[in-house]
Amino acid sequence: MRMTDQPSRHAVVERLPRISQKLKLTCRQCGDKARYDVGRILYDQEGEGESAKRQYAFGNYFRCRQCGGAGPWDIADYLTLMGLTVRSVVDRGFEGVARGRPALFDGTFVEAPAMGEEYLLSLIRKDPGNAFLCSRLGNLLRNCGQAAQADHWHAKALELDPDDIESRHHLVRAALQAGDVRAALPHALRLVRSLLDGHMTDNDTLNKDIALSLAEDLRGSAEQFKSCLPAAPGQGRGPDEEVFIRTLLAQTGDEQEIIEDAAQRLFDGEPEPSPVDDAVQATDAPVLTATDLFPTLRTLVESEGLNPERLIVALEVDERRNIRIGDKHSIPVHDGSKMVQWQVPSLQELFRGNRTPPADMDHYPEEYADHFFFIEEHVLTLCEVQGDRTDQEMEEIYSMLRRRPDGRSLGTTHDFLWQVAALLLGTQILSGAEFEALIGALEHSTRRWALRPVSRNYVAYLHNTFGGLEG
Repeated sequence: MRMTDQPSRHAVVERLPRISQKLKLTCRQCGDKARYDVGRILYDQEGEGESAKRQYAFGNYFRCRQCGGAGPWDIADYLTLMGLTVRSVVDRGFEGVARGRPALFDGTFVEAPAMGEEYLLSLIRKDPGNAFLCSRLGNLLRNCGQAAQADHWHAKALELDPDDIESRHHLVRAALQAGDVRAALPHALRLVRSLLDGHMTDNDTLNKDIALSLAEDLRGSAEQFKSCLPAAPGQGRGPDEEVFIRTLLAQTGDEQEIIEDAAQRLFDGEPEPSPVDDAVQATDAPVLTATDLFPTLRTLVESEGLNPERLIVALEVDERRNIRIGDKHSIPVHDGSKMVQWQVPSLQELFRGNRTPPADMDHYPEEYADHFFFIEEHVLTLCEVQGDRTDQEMEEIYSMLRRRPDGRSLGTTHDFLWQVAALLLGTQILSGAEFEALIGALEHSTRRWALRPVSRNYVAYLHNTFGGLEG
């Protein structure tokens, strides 16, 4: 759930973004004062004028270091709080303070996740056979960084209800994040079985997210899952869940279409795709010549004496290190020693040729590796200035560039990557279909890394990958 300035909107505790920031608090149970990593600070105002009172709540999990209590708390350092609040006003990208009231699934307001934990535990003690309550507690703890405890409660939920697809989904993701495909496979098989049999949550959006995420996770670790699957039976089809996973891992074609079709088949109870879904379209190998510049760019490069092999988009910042893009259509092209402005009315006019993209674009085929590298190196340059961008922001930007290359601006990050895409198209011959597939692969990558509601795993992966290359 996104936070807004509307006081009527409430943040669900188990969905608050995880960030780190410290604040001094006083435990009302024992009076001890200490600094805690409180995470995101939420505030809500009761009343108007001078009589108005603000109530504060916190996103991270912590307990009193003296008595172990979950709260309630008093703020012992209003000066730090005031500074964070001011920053949230002047820096729109700062996520540390926002207006809202954290609530549990039933609308109960809590000051901190540990208080939510105690409330849910009290409900579970009254109704120990309630799988839904165990799942809610698992979600809350997972989002607060208490992974081991979260796994315990999601496993408990599955003991009570083996077809709890939300808990099953979380255990699949937890195992994959730990790099343990063998541990993920039994949960993935049962999750497929449950979905094929029609077991869903009451939230249609959540159902779709789970199905898409499962298909993406399976495809993202295809070779590992193939090696772990039981051997196919000599006769007959085998269990539907195994048939679904085997066919999904073997499919070729447009990656997004494969994933979306797989999710739909889970809802329709169809283990296998129709034959037409596996059609593969032949493709010509792209010609990658760095000097094949778009005519207007070539004229500019030649007239200004730039090195065509070293062209990048310069990132302009102001004195406060905020990105400054006056007109995204005026692209600052730099070769390491000299910068010029290249005017680009639209991305679509830069498309050249009619080559068809390869079916395995999501696996970063070698002939397109330089294109991916070019874009993602610029992403890291952006992060050096603005800080690591979230998976959710990058997914939204890549999605917009893929669906509507010249659509409305989503902000300076989007404008900068629009310029990066323009320079890529200006230096390499790419058809519209190739560009859409290439950006779509980046979109899928960010979605696979994402942990809702806020995570930065995609950029962390880039740091590790390119850091290794530099080393």
